[in-house]
Amino acid sequence: MGNTGNPDNKELVIHSIITAMSPSLDSEELRHLDDILREKLHGMKLEEECTELSTWNDDNEYIVKIFLANKKLIGCKEGSLEQYALSLKQFFGMIDKNYRDVKKDDIKYFLAVRSGEVAHNTLANIKTNLSSFFTFLHDEGYIPTNPIKPIKIKRVDVENIHLTVDEEVAVRDVRKSLRDEAMIDFLFSTGVRVGELAAMDISNVDFVAGTVTFRGEKSDRFRTVILDARAKRHLAAYLNSRKDNNPALFVTERVYDGQPRRLKKDAIEKITKAVGKAAGLHKVLTVHVFRRTLATRLADKECPLEVVQEILGHRSPTTTKRYIAQNQARIRRQAVRYMDAA
Repeated sequence: MGNTGNPDNKELVIHSIITAMSPSLDSEELRHLDDILREKLHGMKLEEECTELSTWNDDNEYIVKIFLANKKLIGCKEGSLEQYALSLKQFFGMIDKNYRDVKKDDIKYFLAVRSGEVAHNTLANIKTNLSSFFTFLHDEGYIPTNPIKPIKIKRVDVENIHLTVDEEVAVRDVRKSLRDEAMIDFLFSTGVRVGELAAMDISNVDFVAGTVTFRGEKSDRFRTVILDARAKRHLAAYLNSRKDNNPALFVTERVYDGQPRRLKKDAIEKITKAVGKAAGLHKVLTVHVFRRTLATRLADKECPLEVVQEILGHRSPTTTKRYIAQNQARIRRQAVRYMDAA
């Protein structure tokens, strides 16, 4: 049976409840609620007593809320949800149509206008967000055809900004506070995202095993990364120096009502950028640069791609490959090995 563009009443009710409860529940609780609703409503036929259900999907704002609630249901994090919401707000702000009337040409026009305003890969991200939205609507029966499916935007390779060995030494040699020393070494060793570091607690660290286990920022999956000897030593020194009871792994040096606060993402980036400037770098030292540096170092040591992928928390090895800077010595070494084997 084809897609009619009209989801059945049961799906509408479930989506409505999930959307209404999304601000109050986390992803795991939403999944539990979704399971209960589907279990209790299985085999039932819901009939409308009024026309309200049939008019829900006429509202662009409401259908976006349904989409975002379902993204949260499957574990999408707050930062990603904000990007989805922004792309859809911009799209419907420019294309003054009901979502059911959107055509391929409308999306092409929007992307053409945005192409003159943003970088190419940012445009590709916007297209991906729109694709996720319209694919959800089609899969769930809200629209009969997916208007974005035929549209393709290729990503372009961009310069892989990472630290050379000399730059890494310069960064490590900068004089820092105990906290900042521990943070810089932690980032070199783990390659975590800035949001993951900001959310991390002391309880995530196992000093005996030399590991850090936490829930990834872009999925609900737990991930474990390794602390090298230097990172472990400096992190222990920093934590032992603290007299507060804040559970956060890294906190402000300033206290508020007698207690420091958890460091936020922008504060962490401010610290790394200041260290990079003090090291004399001709590049901005963001947390992302540490991730790319770790990926490149692991590849140089012939670490398998799937291991690097797991450490960085990527869903796709294609993403991981983009994080690894090309190194002619590494390529030549690997090529010679396989040529000798042949």
